[in-house]
Amino acid sequence: MSPLRRIMELTEFGHIVDCIDINKQLAFDHPLLKDHKIQERPHFSKRITKNVVLSRNRPSKIGLQQDACPSGTVPIRRTTKADLIAIRSMSNNIYPQTTKVPNTHNAVIKMRTTENHGYIGVKGNINVYNPVVKEGSSYARMYVMKGTDEKLNSITTGWMTDGAQKTGCFNIRCPGFVQVDKRVYLGSAISNVSIPNGPQFEIGLSISKEKDGNWWITKDEINIGYFPAAIFNNLTEAETVGWGGLAVSLPNGISPPMGSGIFPDDNYSHTSQFRAIQYRDSSGVLDGPHENTYDTIIDSPNCYLIDFHGYVGEFEGYTFGFGGPGGDCGI
Repeated sequence: MSPLRRIMELTEFGHIVDCIDINKQLAFDHPLLKDHKIQERPHFSKRITKNVVLSRNRPSKIGLQQDACPSGTVPIRRTTKADLIAIRSMSNNIYPQTTKVPNTHNAVIKMRTTENHGYIGVKGNINVYNPVVKEGSSYARMYVMKGTDEKLNSITTGWMTDGAQKTGCFNIRCPGFVQVDKRVYLGSAISNVSIPNGPQFEIGLSISKEKDGNWWITKDEINIGYFPAAIFNNLTEAETVGWGGLAVSLPNGISPPMGSGIFPDDNYSHTSQFRAIQYRDSSGVLDGPHENTYDTIIDSPNCYLIDFHGYVGEFEGYTFGFGGPGGDCGI
């Protein structure tokens, strides 16, 4: 008997989504997940709190906009040859670094690594822009990370745009992600985005570890799916978490815009921003970046900046603007 499947052509963005039997999804090609039992929903501690919902921004639309996949199936974006090319160009550039990486520029707020203190979650709301990227790629993301070199384990979520007409995505090619939601999927295109000095749209995202070690990805309180503990060799907890932008250029050193493409200032009507950013430490405490607990990484201030405002009340929480026009940023 063949797996349940329904094909939908998303003509607006030019890619295809298949509704696949939840037990036949690509995650189970991973050799460590042959006998994995799907966890349909997380069972977070009651100390987990929801994202701050007060916002001047409207939510962006992500995932299937008509019908959700049928019961027993999950949406999986079909990978194309163009996606595979994008994967190869991006895969070595997505990790935030404290030292310079060729053709990669960061504007990041990063929690400091301290002895006997780890992290089990990160969250925040990002307003979504679509900067004009002719070459390279531009990201707004949050992450958890631990280790270096072959022991490096990292999970990143957010939005990105590249120089193609279709949004490239390498997520589904990273083995092991277990999709559970029937509408929102990795690699979903975003159908409404912010306009400088116009309407503002945002997404609320989180990466959270459960007691069983699985790392869940959520979007606006929707549990999209998780990375099982079994696929990591070094991520029982993270050493650091962070939020910010990343721009990847071609070898000529000309970098694309980041965020809204405008340097951050107090005018949030045209500045790309993170708001309500928080982390959860290994003891379960939810907090935000305080003075002397985080580092700001800006490796090309002539192209990109960060403007951190700290805690500005319940409406915005811990907030900062980021981004810039790019240009000749070096290599």
